[in-house]
Amino acid sequence: MNFDLMRLVAALLVVVSHTWPLSGQPPLRIMGVEDMGALGVSIFFVISGYLVTGSYQRDPRTYLVKRLLRIEPGLIASLVVTVVLLGFFTTAPAGEYWPRAALYVLRNALLYPATYELPGVFETVPVPNVVNGVLWTLRLEFTFYLILMLIRARLALVLTLGAGCAAVWLYMTFAYPDWAQDRVTRIAYLGARNGLLFFAGSALFLARWKTPLWLAGVSVVAFPLIGPLALPTAVLGLVRPGKLPADLSYGVYIYAFPVQQMLAAYGRLDVLTSVLCVLPFAAVSWFLVERPAMKWKPGARQLQVDTS
Repeated sequence: MNFDLMRLVAALLVVVSHTWPLSGQPPLRIMGVEDMGALGVSIFFVISGYLVTGSYQRDPRTYLVKRLLRIEPGLIASLVVTVVLLGFFTTAPAGEYWPRAALYVLRNALLYPATYELPGVFETVPVPNVVNGVLWTLRLEFTFYLILMLIRARLALVLTLGAGCAAVWLYMTFAYPDWAQDRVTRIAYLGARNGLLFFAGSALFLARWKTPLWLAGVSVVAFPLIGPLALPTAVLGLVRPGKLPADLSYGVYIYAFPVQQMLAAYGRLDVLTSVLCVLPFAAVSWFLVERPAMKWKPGARQLQVDTS
């Protein structure tokens, strides 16, 4: 399974996972412990830490430009498409909707002042007033990009950060089982968990250590027992060389939530309709936005396109 396919599987895990709560049902868990969406996001962070560290080491000077070109064009396009399409369905007057829609695009494109609501949209669905609930992960991931750049991807500092994140995650897991109920504890838990995964992926790249297949298998078996601690070696031990003709994972990820909310609004939300409806958006995003944008990356004409 190559990186493209693994990321697509991770994105689809998020789609499948969201189907249940967005239709008003309890979340589907793996062996009663791990939410499938959390697993999909975790896989993304491991792969991201591994690949972007390689990108930084190849050329630190162009690293941030490449990261912005990978995230922003597809994101901005998805935000514009979302507000335009939902403009046909909002119950709010145009004078209220469009100024807020412009602010929605601007704030989310800037990543940090993220907002999730649009007036008159998704007010009666099981998860009301949330247009795209996955945008927080992009802000967190970009934060890790910046941290990696600030510490110059030094192995000792990456290991220190990973260990610190692991310690906070373990403490939060056992000391604050209701971490999701409070904003501060929720930020601490999600930052620590995903930081652990990102910096573990980064450390494995910097150490130039290839995870053997047997350890990947042991990690998969151990996952129900130790959770995300097993994921870096499981993910990177299973990955194999190769690429897909189209990398649809990012498009699936950034379009799926609003598509599923629309399906929920019309009582048509299930796994099959979710996947079938989001794949065309993802394909258009890749072929018309993401892939052309990556040609603007420094050195793209001389080197194979970096899709990390």
